[in-house]
Amino acid sequence: MKWNPVLTSRNRPTPYEGSAAVPVAPGAVPLLGHALTLMRNPAAWLTACRATGPLVEIRLGGRAAFLACTPELVNEMLTTKMKQFDKGGPLFDRARAVFGAGLVTTTHDAQRQQRPLMQPAFSREGLASYVEAMQQESEALTATWRPGTPLDILAEMHALTMRVFLRVMLPSAEIAQHASLASQIKGLTDGVAARTALPWMEKIPNVANRRYAQARKQLWDTARRAADRSQPDLGRLLKALSVSDAEGKTLTEEELAPQIVNLLVAGTETNAALLTWIFHLLDREPEVQGRLRHEMADVLGGRPANLRDMHALTLTRNVILETMRLMPPIWALTRTTASEVELGGYRFPAGTDFVFSPYQLHHDPAYFPDPEAFVPDRWNELSNRAEKAFIPFGAGRRRCIGETFALAETTIALSTVLSRWTLRTVPGSRTRPRFRSSLNAAGMRMIPTEAREPSLDRSEATSPLS
Repeated sequence: MKWNPVLTSRNRPTPYEGSAAVPVAPGAVPLLGHALTLMRNPAAWLTACRATGPLVEIRLGGRAAFLACTPELVNEMLTTKMKQFDKGGPLFDRARAVFGAGLVTTTHDAQRQQRPLMQPAFSREGLASYVEAMQQESEALTATWRPGTPLDILAEMHALTMRVFLRVMLPSAEIAQHASLASQIKGLTDGVAARTALPWMEKIPNVANRRYAQARKQLWDTARRAADRSQPDLGRLLKALSVSDAEGKTLTEEELAPQIVNLLVAGTETNAALLTWIFHLLDREPEVQGRLRHEMADVLGGRPANLRDMHALTLTRNVILETMRLMPPIWALTRTTASEVELGGYRFPAGTDFVFSPYQLHHDPAYFPDPEAFVPDRWNELSNRAEKAFIPFGAGRRRCIGETFALAETTIALSTVLSRWTLRTVPGSRTRPRFRSSLNAAGMRMIPTEAREPSLDRSEATSPLS
């Protein structure tokens, strides 16, 4: 059955003279549009969309949008025409309703005011003050592991990233909340993704929606308590966010609460997913893991990494970058046009929704040969053209403010784990990508053993997701 959506005059694109209409993405079904196809097999659907055209029309629930499938179009949206493509659309509209208008979710004009006040907290000097927490929490977590006892690695990494963020950002009184906060954030982010694809879900009066509302309330209660600067023993990042700029401006307590919520969500869920995928891929590629251990031994000599080591850990950097290429934690994002704009040979009116996918760009064989393979060495000589297709932290002036924080935390955690343990997938288990608000690893259970040189002849090390 051919799907022929009826667009309103508000978001109908106007092609330039002589050009064809925007092609419709494959896989739509009546009433649900592309939501069902997108939820069932996003990777295959994104590949099919790329084959359909550089710009394709999609529908999520009853809402029409346009998917940009090339780095050129996406970079236009994020850089040269950034003001015209504001943070909005089905994903960010939903996220703002849950997580507030913090730096990650807010619109362009508000972001221009907020970012200068927050930047010092993520400067190199600021990051140096967080390294101790990253090291100590990584060591504390891995000290609880026992040889031969299977671990839910995603849950372990969630616990780690949450503990780090709580230590550097919240008052000490809130740190005991880390287990419940991690669960709340995961439930909320999954709920945002599901409600983006199927907006009617939130209208059903069921237990899941009541839990969702309760989790949101608890997260905001924590953030509002933390935003009270009169509390003793504020975290270092929170102290940095409270410093006035050269003009004497600072974030008010009302402005600080949504920033805390945004940073807790963005800085824990994504880093946990990234670390989980790294351990899975290293298990599948023992030759790479062996080389990585040798590099860490040579550079670190058994101690955890710090900021000064990052430039010398070349293969470590390549492993992190290649994992973010293959399994980008943030796999899809949305924008909304703030004014009439031209993109890809079409004029779109204000209020038109757009979608772009780092996962789709990162798996394009035109930019990354053999895109399904885990090849860290490709980052030794990456072309400028390919670099523009690599956007795990976004691009332009809205590039993720926590990029260096994430890379430092990942490097430190990775060096700590590999200095003590080898993680191997539980025999017979099958790890599957789970596309929600972040790209997680479903069914990831691994067995820790005392660290030693990995065997290089494991026959199962053939595919990152086999």
